[in-house]
Amino acid sequence: MGAVTLPCLSSNNKQSLKSMIVEKKRKLASTIHLENSGLVSLSDSILVLNEEEQVEKSKNPLIRNRILRMHGVPVYVNIHPLREYLVAVFQTKVLVVYRSRQFNAWLADRKRQRDSFQRISDQDKSREVRKIKNWAIRALYALGLDYGLIRMGVGSNQRYFVQQVIPGPRLNAEMEQAFIKAVQEYVNKCVESPESRWEDVVMGADPEFIMEGRTGSILIASNFFPRNGKVGCDAIWMGQNRSHKPLVELRPEPTPDPRTLAISIYKGLQYAVKKTGRVPAKWLAGALPHHAFPLGGHIHFSGIFLNFKLLRALDNYLALLLAIAEDPQGIGRRPKYGFLGDFRYQKHGGFEYRTLPSWLISPTLTKGVFVVAKLVALHYRHFKYFPLSCQQVQEAYYQGDKDLLAKWFPVLWNELKKCPHYERNRHYLDNFYKYISSGSTWNESRDIRKAWQLPPYQRKK
Repeated sequence: MGAVTLPCLSSNNKQSLKSMIVEKKRKLASTIHLENSGLVSLSDSILVLNEEEQVEKSKNPLIRNRILRMHGVPVYVNIHPLREYLVAVFQTKVLVVYRSRQFNAWLADRKRQRDSFQRISDQDKSREVRKIKNWAIRALYALGLDYGLIRMGVGSNQRYFVQQVIPGPRLNAEMEQAFIKAVQEYVNKCVESPESRWEDVVMGADPEFIMEGRTGSILIASNFFPRNGKVGCDAIWMGQNRSHKPLVELRPEPTPDPRTLAISIYKGLQYAVKKTGRVPAKWLAGALPHHAFPLGGHIHFSGIFLNFKLLRALDNYLALLLAIAEDPQGIGRRPKYGFLGDFRYQKHGGFEYRTLPSWLISPTLTKGVFVVAKLVALHYRHFKYFPLSCQQVQEAYYQGDKDLLAKWFPVLWNELKKCPHYERNRHYLDNFYKYISSGSTWNESRDIRKAWQLPPYQRKK
């Protein structure tokens, strides 16, 4: 079944919705066009699920596998899996998972037998199932799709890999109900919902930095900071001792106000200065200031509906911008870390966007990141331009081709300037614009305390 157009009013009627997106043979439409309700003027990117161009790419094994590898998604050719999974995904959520009933084995003179699959419980929290789900969502996002069925394989040594991605799969009764419900939720929460208010969207963060000693060795953050707290150490550990945690992590209180969030970051850095005393070290941030420690500047959101469209807006209007100004060595962080669309649900009901490097490089960068993130969260449904949907621009992002990325900066910034809340944050945004458009890149070997005017670089009054 190909593309279908879905009138907005049918979203509240399951039977009507089923008749439009599922054909008699229970095959799901490969593309769904949604009609605008008229309550809010939305961009085409919001109103199309599984764009036809991306669907065609996913059907071509050579193109599909090349794109997946670029995004760091494992694809192995001519490797027979020990077991397989079928994962039905709609944007950020796995709907149903099935696993092959038996281990598969092949001999050179034997043909593969047809497998049967059994339903995996939603309560199954085993490592393998969690990995399979994460890879399936990541594969779907990397291909520019919104929904589909992903066939995953598990090889020897717990190697996970994508075998097939089907944008318009045949459905059983359970998958049919799950996809219909997911489309309904998307229409109700993203297409037909009213505009979010400024105070509705709450933001937090947990940026990281490391402390490099005079000899170039990394100081152990856990020697200075507790595991938890407003300034703590990250879960990653170094060496054989799991208590030796090298990354310092700031955890400001969540707030709807980007300015308050930036002030909390500054206070957290001041607190870190007091805790470390006069220990000689450089404080380093960015993407990869040390080859063994990729750093992140995760931003937390609550009060907003998470979907692929929002993640793609954050990629295009925030991650792409930072990549223009990033230290060239930062590309070494990608695609294992810093891959497009990286997110994680949080226990508090919100989520964290994990693609960005640590923007603690400077106050200008930090303030700009917070405000742009807030504008994107509030107004992404109106954005028209998504250059990262183009494979060439994706390659530029992962390979660090700043010239190509910079060509898109004026286009993307003009979209941001149309946001109703731009003027109230003009000071932060203008400085951020100058930083990105300057053509210079940040230096990840520079002590961030100098930019933040913290001891020992604090200006004398």
